[in-house]
Amino acid sequence: MKISIITPSFNMLPYLKNAAASAADQDCGEVEHLVIDGGSVDGSLDWLQSGPYPHLKFISEKDEGMYDAVNKGLKMAQGDILAYLNCDEQYLPRTLNFIAGYFRENPRVDVVFGDALLIRPDGSLIAYRKGYVPRWFYIASSHLYVLSCTMFFRRRVIDDGFFFDTRYRAAGDAEFVVRLLRAGYCARHLKRYMAAFTMTGKNLSVDDKAIRERKLLLANAPFLVRKSKWLLNAVRLSEKLFSGAYFQKMPLEYSVYTGQGESVRRDFRVDRASFFWKFE
Repeated sequence: MKISIITPSFNMLPYLKNAAASAADQDCGEVEHLVIDGGSVDGSLDWLQSGPYPHLKFISEKDEGMYDAVNKGLKMAQGDILAYLNCDEQYLPRTLNFIAGYFRENPRVDVVFGDALLIRPDGSLIAYRKGYVPRWFYIASSHLYVLSCTMFFRRRVIDDGFFFDTRYRAAGDAEFVVRLLRAGYCARHLKRYMAAFTMTGKNLSVDDKAIRERKLLLANAPFLVRKSKWLLNAVRLSEKLFSGAYFQKMPLEYSVYTGQGESVRRDFRVDRASFFWKFE
């Protein structure tokens, strides 16, 4: 079962190296990594042209934003399972091996989400983020609480014509997931840490544009969802509580590449950690 990973890239070379390394060391069968570069001038193109990994392919050309780049990659991809991984994200060890096995054993499941770690550029932990059952009305009325770096979906999703809406610049992943769930695709959340998200200070998902786009997503939701936003949020947080998303057994151990583009993972052990982050 072949997995295709799409990485949109623009002037993020140190983080691009980490993302690429994390996809390359997965001990998984067939992996295709497609980097869709927007015309970087920070040395990214030279690095890509050097052929750092045999399974990594790339194009470098002007695009209309991150989701346009992801769509280009999806159209190029040859995999049975598809995902996109931003430069400031990376997979945790054996994630792709686990995902390939899960999809092989669960043919009716279309989309999978997992848990993620929020880290600093030096690899130290900011917070753990556990997802829970993805429900479109929760996402439309609040935020995407299942992180896109842990999202994997079958090829039939794009074969059916589902791509990212390029009118969005920062919250297109939330809009995409809402559309998939409303269309009836079978989605599952799995209680496993699959990826790490590096807080660089320039993340699109936390800027003002993302906040405006989440408001737009709510404005486009059905009337009952808009009018019951506060009730839905209360029910969502209750479901989050009972799912165990606020709790983590300690110590928490993980292994990531750091923000310096190192060639080996660094191991971390955390005795105290919190779920708390800006978007609750």
